[in-house]
Amino acid sequence: MLSFEFTPRVRLWLLLACFAAILACAAGAPSLSFTNDSRVFFGQDNPERVALERLEQNFDVAQTAVLAMAPKGGIAAGSENGALSAPALAALTDAVRLARELPDIAALDSPLSTALPQWKAGRLALAPLLGTDGTLDQSAAQRIRAEPLFRGWLISHDGNVAALNLNLALPPGDSAAVDRGVAGIRALIHRLEEAHPDFAFYLTGPVVGGATFGEATKGDLKTIMPAMAALVLLLLVVMLRSWGGVIGTLAVVIAATLTAMGIAGWAGYVLNPGSAAAPSIILTLAIADSIHLISGVRHAMARGLEKRAAIQESLRLNLWPIFLTSATTAAGFLTMNASASPPFRDLGNVTAIGVAAAFIYSVTLLPALLSLLPLGRTGRAEIDQKIMAAVGAAIVRRRWPLFAVMTVVALGLSAGISQIDLDDRFGEYLDSHYEFRRDTDFVERHLTGIDLIEHALPAGGPGRVIDADYLSILDRLGEWYRGQPGVVYVASLAEMAKRLNQARHGDDAAFYRLPDTGAGDLLRQYAAAAPDGAAQALVDGSFAISRLSVILRGMSSRQIRELGVGADAWLAQNAPQFAAPATGLSMMYAQVSARNIEGMLISTGAALLLISALLVFALRSPLLGVISLLPNLAPAAIALGLWGWAVGEIGLAGSVVTAMTLGIVVDNTIHFLNKFLRGRRDMGLDAPQAVRHAFESVGGALTITAIVLAAGFAMLSLSGFKVNASLGALTAITLAVALIADFLFLPPLLIAVAGRKGSGAKQKTST
Repeated sequence: MLSFEFTPRVRLWLLLACFAAILACAAGAPSLSFTNDSRVFFGQDNPERVALERLEQNFDVAQTAVLAMAPKGGIAAGSENGALSAPALAALTDAVRLARELPDIAALDSPLSTALPQWKAGRLALAPLLGTDGTLDQSAAQRIRAEPLFRGWLISHDGNVAALNLNLALPPGDSAAVDRGVAGIRALIHRLEEAHPDFAFYLTGPVVGGATFGEATKGDLKTIMPAMAALVLLLLVVMLRSWGGVIGTLAVVIAATLTAMGIAGWAGYVLNPGSAAAPSIILTLAIADSIHLISGVRHAMARGLEKRAAIQESLRLNLWPIFLTSATTAAGFLTMNASASPPFRDLGNVTAIGVAAAFIYSVTLLPALLSLLPLGRTGRAEIDQKIMAAVGAAIVRRRWPLFAVMTVVALGLSAGISQIDLDDRFGEYLDSHYEFRRDTDFVERHLTGIDLIEHALPAGGPGRVIDADYLSILDRLGEWYRGQPGVVYVASLAEMAKRLNQARHGDDAAFYRLPDTGAGDLLRQYAAAAPDGAAQALVDGSFAISRLSVILRGMSSRQIRELGVGADAWLAQNAPQFAAPATGLSMMYAQVSARNIEGMLISTGAALLLISALLVFALRSPLLGVISLLPNLAPAAIALGLWGWAVGEIGLAGSVVTAMTLGIVVDNTIHFLNKFLRGRRDMGLDAPQAVRHAFESVGGALTITAIVLAAGFAMLSLSGFKVNASLGALTAITLAVALIADFLFLPPLLIAVAGRKGSGAKQKTST
């Protein structure tokens, strides 16, 4: 294997070839773009996305932001000094005026600007409480408090919080336009805060969430990735104690990262909140091969070989296990293609490219650099070997008590998996140090929800949405929704018909119901009198389909899924002719987490079979391949169990972590088994001796690799984006446990299976 000598000529050609490859690949990096579009988490064929896009073909595309306001310091429920006081209405008036000046505003709903129905001279009239000249109706506070169309949406039930619902006209998928639109609203809030210092303003909604996800991701790239690089560098300096080794390793890391991100750019990948962690993960994973190769070189030099011969010896001994570990790691990430969420597929593919690049540079660029760089004193390598030899001897002597203790601990911790709730909440994807999260929490506690379910219900033909039977079904479906936990508001054509009937009867609340007759005439008058866009929010142009929208508060993905299933079942039973599936961005997020779990369970099984087959082939021993499963599966089970005991809820991150980490944790097993088998087959050692030889040869490199990898992923857990933070924490725990499992599970199993009898194979020096 790779028997060429590192002559100056070979070294020069290797360096030139590697640098040329790096430059060619990295040239694609500027082509990488970034999107904060929430819909990137869903494939084009996602059923809920298809349903939502079908709904949006008939109605306005909802790109909304919610601007809420309340007096500072809090107020008692029912206080006359809440959001309906004279100063509050003045602030709300200013907010409406400034919002109308936003360049991207398409529609504006608020307690002051939304046209309310009135009955004048036997005809329906629509007028807002705020006049075109800026004057306010004297009865505004009383009318807002009594308005059924506002409660739970634009005004809280206690009257303490009011809101503007801003619908922005933004090009689909245009992240720059989203950022610009949200920046305009934030500037508006700054002006309101200066003009009305006694009031607090809160900004939430899907558009703001998308912009903040983008800001969080870019913030991670600017802070967490440099911090991760600094931590990895520090650990390498401390643990390798060789500037030459550190420089060589960093060269491989940088080269692999540039190569992977450049190829991603050439391939047209678009970074997003789910895939932007790829460079950070590659940065961490790319060091593993280098550490094993450098450790092999230093051990060979400690035995007396000169540096060039030591490099060739390390390559001879480590090329196959390094290739195998790179293959299994890449395979683990490639199984993420079974994810229902495209960002996770992108993350897996880009990281797999980075792992492959790290292998190539580790066996080409790194040896060439090591032949030029000083590797420091080798005496420390001998000390490290002696320490690991002593550790190995101690573990061999006490292998069964340690195995028993480890088994009991593993079973106890793994039992925490039963405590895991496979669920998540879209509103909690960002942690509380983001203003969006704090504002969302306030709005959900005091005003309304941010989750939305919608139906585009067909009436059976043009003009049929005003039929009495159809309106009755809309009303009954709305009432069914109101009876479900977490539902705070329902909007539909039936609700508008009820409000128009109330207006026709002098705003008597007793008449907030569907009229016995004349509902169609009322709705036709409403469509004719409504401002541009108001009617189109509820009904399509041909009056063949209407929209029913349900606002939810404090519901998890599982609860939203169950609510959607319940609504679909209600329609199937009560009105199959009008049925349409529940959709909306919230429903899309709720469903994708469930589909992701299903897909990743399949991919985890596929990864397990693939990696097991690779191990059996590489080790030429089906029995050893089976034995290796225990230390490879236990870490993920223990990590998930710990998470279950400590946290409980796990969402999108948990659905991919097992498949992703399986390919990483098997690396330790491969290196340990490779050295064990070399001791048995080439050196004629008995099983306990071969185990001690494995500890002495590779134990130090495994320890360094595990510490650096776990620390690197632990840094990712500091991300404000919950998916990345959970992924980082779970992976860090898994990798730390993996080292312990390999040291305590593998030795007794290997000794028990292999027996104490040597193979009688030829003696051969090995590291």
